[in-house]
Parts: sequence; C-alpha cells; structure tokens
Amino acid sequence: MKAAGISLIENHTQRAKVLTLFTFGVLFFMWGLITVLNSVLSKHLVYIFGVDYSLSTLMDLTFFGSYLIVSVPAGKLIDRIGFKNTILIGWVAVTAGCFVFTAAVLSRSYYLFLFALFILAGGITILQVAANLYIVLNGKSSNSASRLTFVQALNSLGTVVAPMLAGILLSKMVDVPSNILAKLDSKELVEMTAGFVYLPYLFLGILMTIFAFVLKNAKISDLSTKGVEPLNKITSLRKRHVLHFPQLRLGAFAIFAYVGSEVALASYLGIFGSDFNRNLYWILAMVGRFAGALIMTKVSPHKAVGFCAGMAAFLVLVSIVTFGGLSIWAITLVGLFNSILFPAIFALGVNGLGKFSEEGSSVLIMFIVGGAVIPFMVKNFSYVNYHVAFIIPIICYFYITLYGLKLSKYEKESTVIEKEGGKDKRGVLSSTQAV
Repeated sequence: MKAAGISLIENHTQRAKVLTLFTFGVLFFMWGLITVLNSVLSKHLVYIFGVDYSLSTLMDLTFFGSYLIVSVPAGKLIDRIGFKNTILIGWVAVTAGCFVFTAAVLSRSYYLFLFALFILAGGITILQVAANLYIVLNGKSSNSASRLTFVQALNSLGTVVAPMLAGILLSKMVDVPSNILAKLDSKELVEMTAGFVYLPYLFLGILMTIFAFVLKNAKISDLSTKGVEPLNKITSLRKRHVLHFPQLRLGAFAIFAYVGSEVALASYLGIFGSDFNRNLYWILAMVGRFAGALIMTKVSPHKAVGFCAGMAAFLVLVSIVTFGGLSIWAITLVGLFNSILFPAIFALGVNGLGKFSEEGSSVLIMFIVGGAVIPFMVKNFSYVNYHVAFIIPIICYFYITLYGLKLSKYEKESTVIEKEGGKDKRGVLSSTQAV
C-alpha cells in the first residue's frame, strides 16, 4: 500500500510537471507570434503612419530600449510576488499592448503606436526574465538547457507561423480574387491590405485575453531561491553581488553577442537574400531547437554552445570568402546553428546562482539590447563592404565559442551549507504550494 501511495504521488507530480510544461509551451508559442508581428507588418505600418527612415528606426529603439528599462524591475517583481504572478503581469501587459496597437492603427497615431510597442515590449521583457528562469529552475539542473530549448522551439514556431497567419487574415479581408492578388507587386499589396492591418493585433489580443484566464487558474508551483547559496567557490564576501559570478557576467556578453549577430545576419538576408532564404533562416532555427532539446539530454550545453557557435563563425567566414548564391546560403545555414545558443547560454549563465538567480536572469535579458547595437555597427561597416562588416559577427561567435567551452565553467564548493537557527542547512531550491 505504501509503495502504491508513493507511486500515485509520483504520477501526480509528473502529470503536474507535464501540464506546467504544456501551459508554458502555449505561452511561448503565442509570445513568439506577437514578437514577430511588427517586423512582418513593418511595411504596412510605415505606409499607414507615413514615416520616413529616421522615424521608423524609433521602432527598434523603443523595442530594445524596454529591455534596458524593464529587466531589473522584472527581477525584483519575482522576489515580491513570485513567478506565476510576475508572468501573469507580463502577459497582461503584452495583451494590453495589442489593444493599444489596434487603437493606434485605427487613429493613425504613430506616437501612440510607439507607446503600444513599449507596453508590449515591456511585457515581453517581464516574460523573458520570469518564464525563462522558471523553466530552468523547475526540474533537474542537468536538463535545464534542454527544457528551455524545447519551449524556445515553440516560441520559434510562433515566429514562423505569424507571417502566414497575418498574410491569410489580411488577404481574406480584401475582396479581391486570389488570382489577381497573386499578380500584385509588394508595394501594391501593402497599399491594398494596409487598412486591415489592425486585425492581427485585435485577433491576438482577444486570444491572449482568453489565455490570461487560463494562466490565472493554472496550478503552477511557485519556486523560491531564498536561502539557496551559490555553488561558486570563492570567498563569501565576493558573493554579495550577482556580477561577481563569472558564468553570469561573461554569459551576459555572450547573450549580447548572440542576439546582435542573429539580428544582423537576418537583416542582411532581408536586404540581399530572397524571401525564401530569409524565411528558411528562421525555420532552421526552429528545427535546430527541437533537435537540440533532444540532443542536449545527452550532450552537455557547454559542448553544444561551443560547437554551434564555432560552426556559425565558420559559415560567416565562408560567406566572406565567397560571392553570390554560395555566400547567401552560408548565412542562411547559420540559422540552424543559432538555434540552441540563447537557451543554452541562458541556462549556463544562471547555473549555480542560487538566491541571485532572479537578478542574474534580469542581467541576461537586459543584454538582449545587443540586438540593437551590433546590427547598427554591422550596418555602418557595410558602407565600406559587407565582407568587412561580417568580421563583427565572427568575433561575436568566437567569443560565444570560448564562453561555451571554457568561460561558462567555474569551480564549485564541495558542499554548500547555510547556517540557520544554529543548524547546518544545505542550500537547495525549494518549491512552495501551487498558487
């Protein structure tokens, strides 16, 4: 009877974990949909608001600027109200952003649109800080990179599906036969469908409102890192600040380098590659994440990051020394090796931080701002030559390779012990009741 009871408890725990993973899978998928929607509809938005290039760059500044502004408060929010409530607040912010977007498009107000973008990006930042860390902490540390890579694959699936859904929705609203639509060039198609561009935001806003109630009622166990001592060996005096931990500090620069290189190469394909190459770049990233989630159950994330970043650097180098189609295809294939880098670097960066985990997650997400800085640098160097400009991504990938193979490793204490009430207590992660 005792054994049966234990078995029932284990099965219940396993079902709860599966349900939690499913809930987060849906969350990551829908979050991927809304993240990419702005870039998919960027031509429509520029046409609607009648903005020039200088004003359109405010979109990127607003989006990535939110990571700098919101990341640290998001980490503090987890400490105050827990993971579930923080994730819910982030989700509500993204949902509100969708509805403000709708109002901005209908009123043709560009600055209201930028305000909506900041709300949405702020919500996404909160989700990045809380949801990524929750997935890493909720389970065995040995499989944390694999778990995060899997849900990030669902996020990538959302980014791949978004253009198709937006295209279908807009084309259905236009009362023109499909054979005529197929003959229109991109400019004519944008002008014809621009009046309906608010619909994808409205549609997603409604879906996300429904899911907010699902999320609110979901039984997600809240995790607590309070009292969990870091694993790093070094003097305790140096453990007073999260940036004292090398895996986190150096991991932040790896995130900066990765996101910046990924966005810069995608922008290059958008200018010089075909739509097929640009779409394939993101599809390969999605496929690589699904495969990587399985592979990293057997291969350490250190080796996975080192290999993938090394291959990405090699492919960019191939692009530099070749021309034409081969050069374009080399960059396209980088998408496959980009796939596991973000989730694996994130998992390595917060590994062993203990009670500093929330702060560590905030720092890592803050450095996503590299997605604005490095593409800007690459673009400026491209006025000389893109082959010269691509030296920057090669340096970035080389650094990420070093981080994976060497810089993310640290010496651990043989036993982590915390004094409490005159007794020794091992610093382990605790889980509170579902809320």
